[in-house]
Amino acid sequence: MNRPLQAVTRRAFTAGGLGALATLGLSPLAAGQSTGNMGKSVSADVEKANVRIVNDFCAAFARKDFDKAISLLADNCVYRPTQTRPPVVSKQKVAETIKGFIGRAEFKVLKTVVLGPLVVNERDDVIAQANGPTRTFHVAAGVFFVENGKIVEWTDYLLQ
Repeated sequence: MNRPLQAVTRRAFTAGGLGALATLGLSPLAAGQSTGNMGKSVSADVEKANVRIVNDFCAAFARKDFDKAISLLADNCVYRPTQTRPPVVSKQKVAETIKGFIGRAEFKVLKTVVLGPLVVNERDDVIAQANGPTRTFHVAAGVFFVENGKIVEWTDYLLQ
């Protein structure tokens, strides 16, 4: 069914985004990595811990705490700044990318949903431009895959 873009609900957008992740192969399983938890349920305590990790990560930007943000990333982390940009692969390269804007950015989390290892947040990212005014970018879905207490994947979906 073809619906106009403005008629797409947040639920449909999030579901589509998660489906896109699977389709694009941006999951540990698609990359041939073992998740060690395949087919098992994640406890409510682990879900709460996953949300705390993502919230701590987002809060590190407002505090300009580069070391804290990087400490929450897995060594094999993958970051996709938007759905239209190629992924940045490895903790070192993600750290280099984050270093370029962490001192100028604040992530204001508006809503969070957790589904086991997936934490999805809706945010307003307020970024002071290097040579211009402060801009706010609405992140319709920041999708984080958390495993063993670290962020393994992070993709932001913005409405174009």
